[in-house]
Amino acid sequence: MKKTIQTKDFQRLADTFDDFVKVRNYKEGKTNKYRNTISEFLIWLEESGITKIQAVTTKDSVKYFDYLTARPKLRGEGVLAYATVKFHLFVQGIFLINLLENKEIQKAYYIPTITGGTQKARNILTTEEIKLVYAHAENEYEKALLSIAYGCGLRRSEIANLDLKDVSLIKGMLIVRHGKGNKRREVPMSDTVLNYLKKYIRDERPEKLSGKNQNEEAFFINSKGRRSSGENLSDTLRKMIEQTGNFELVQKEITLHCLRHSIAYHLAENNAGIDFIRSFLGHTQINTTYIYAIQNKKRKPVVNF
Repeated sequence: MKKTIQTKDFQRLADTFDDFVKVRNYKEGKTNKYRNTISEFLIWLEESGITKIQAVTTKDSVKYFDYLTARPKLRGEGVLAYATVKFHLFVQGIFLINLLENKEIQKAYYIPTITGGTQKARNILTTEEIKLVYAHAENEYEKALLSIAYGCGLRRSEIANLDLKDVSLIKGMLIVRHGKGNKRREVPMSDTVLNYLKKYIRDERPEKLSGKNQNEEAFFINSKGRRSSGENLSDTLRKMIEQTGNFELVQKEITLHCLRHSIAYHLAENNAGIDFIRSFLGHTQINTTYIYAIQNKKRKPVVNF
């Protein structure tokens, strides 16, 4: 027997969302698919003991993602396909926008994302785990890498392409000259990030260039005094994670992009505004598979750690 929404408030939200999808003309002819998708989410919430949309948290959203990736197909064998899970997350993003626009909620919960055809969420580090990695960093290069990947939320390619001139310690700003879509953006740096980068620039980077090409423009320098590649930066992060000796953390298979998602998650949890997060990460659209945003327009600086 097909399950139905039991809570009147959730029924109302489903109806409102149905109208929202029709007005926005999301793929005409598939409106029932959108409603059925969000109804499954609302029914899951009810079965989890949640009957108020305002009570939904990021932890609940992640648990629902786990449910989706393990849910058997209604027809055939196996679990939901990658494309199906991705569609569920996409619809949740639209639903979240609808909730925010109608002021049903004031603060958005984080929606996980999957990439590369694998049903695996980008792993997110807690602030405690971030501090643990910092504590076990062996040199200023490692601390600077963590500061830019997490503290500034840069993509791996953006870190590899970063030049020394792009980091202004005086202004407290970092410039990404050619981000995704070849777009330029300025990223504010917290005092903590500034201090780590200052130590790397002052103490360690000159040592790496000693006896080598003094005109190297790259911010991150490898042992040969040349620009560190993206793969080299990833290897450095893997080494840093292993240095913690924390088995659970190692098992998370953290990448540089996971750190980018981690800072987005933490910004949202600390009430950063939707426009700030979008600008900080260099997103061109709000309605992506994942939404870190909140309705509150209050601006806050990068989370200290």
